[in-house]
Amino acid sequence: MKKINEQEVLAVISAALANMDSREGHRLVVRSFRRIPQTAPVWNIAGRLDRIQKKMN
Repeated sequence: MKKINEQEVLAVISAALANMDSREGHRLVVRSFRRIPQTAPVWNIAGRLDRIQKKMN
């Protein structure tokens, strides 16, 4: 599996959020971000990743 580049992920999330808020005269700026601790079991996360990967193909 490819190593995740955090800067690329942040750029994609920022672009998606900016695209969602398309009100004229408004601009979205991401000033900070932080990781949220993993609280879900590993099997749960693996299942989510599997579903996402299947939808992308």
